[in-house]
Amino acid sequence: MLTEAASSAGRAAPTLVAVTKAVDEEVAGWVLDAGCQDLGENRADAFARRAERFAAMGREPRWHFIGHLQRNKVRRVLEHVHVLHSIDSERLAGTVARVAEELGRSIDVFIQVNLTGEDEKYGFSKDEAGDAALRLASSPAINVRGLMAMGPMRAHRTVREVFEEARELASSLEEELPEVFLERRCELSMGMSGDAALATELGSDLVRVGSALFVDLPMPATPERAPQAPMTTDALNRAEDD
Repeated sequence: MLTEAASSAGRAAPTLVAVTKAVDEEVAGWVLDAGCQDLGENRADAFARRAERFAAMGREPRWHFIGHLQRNKVRRVLEHVHVLHSIDSERLAGTVARVAEELGRSIDVFIQVNLTGEDEKYGFSKDEAGDAALRLASSPAINVRGLMAMGPMRAHRTVREVFEEARELASSLEEELPEVFLERRCELSMGMSGDAALATELGSDLVRVGSALFVDLPMPATPERAPQAPMTTDALNRAEDD
């Protein structure tokens, strides 16, 4: 799916971030064994416990935190995460920069932008994104990778319209402020299971795929833990290569 969409758009396939928040360690381990080293989680405490268990087993995926992050959970997450996709406010940006410096860690971040205008979504407006990038880039502990965007929940805008606007904003910021971005590129993190192919077509550098990797996925038994769900290697291959 992703490789075909990328080929049609004349570009390389994006990085696949396997969202393993709803499966247990064994299933997440199968994803690693299938060759996907980038794992995404969105619950701070559950993520930290999982990262600690993986570390104890000598397993070292590249951890992505993809959900809304409360400021009182920042230290817990930053002790383990490699890429933070959801810097969505000035206060969170300041806390992340301070804690990363205190921990002596270098963290890659994406600035979450709200391009749908929906109150349910977090994020900076398009007019605020450049200033947020400048502030974050002033910290020696922060590498600003680019922008994270999500499609609309309601039908007042199409997913294509939102992703195209994110691409245009990234291009504009890269032209205006190349020095603030890692390797002088404003990357894009956008696209989930239902719209990953479209996001790939429109230039996303990372897509966050969960349900498309798993079959018969049950709902979590508790907010912190889900029962084991089966995953097929074919499903992982389809997300990457079909």
